[in-house]
Amino acid sequence: MKLCSDKAAFEVRTQGKVFLNMERVRQFLEVSTNFEIIVYTPHMIILRSGRAETTLSKDGRMLIKRVANQAEATQVAKQILHTVMPTIKQ
Repeated sequence: MKLCSDKAAFEVRTQGKVFLNMERVRQFLEVSTNFEIIVYTPHMIILRSGRAETTLSKDGRMLIKRVANQAEATQVAKQILHTVMPTIKQ
């Protein structure tokens, strides 16, 4: 995880190559009470968890905005990954 160059978001990348089936990800996120989907496309999903807003890409990359610090961004990323884990293909 690192702070983006414009310092407006934290960028999270997985260590290995990951491919997400965005339709299945959408289904898992809709069932969860922790997330609100703002935008859905076959290539990315923008979702809200509390105050945090996350853009989740098909390759597993996340941009997490509206968090106070890296620790909060890490917690949001872990929560998202835990929710969508069954949809991940490596």
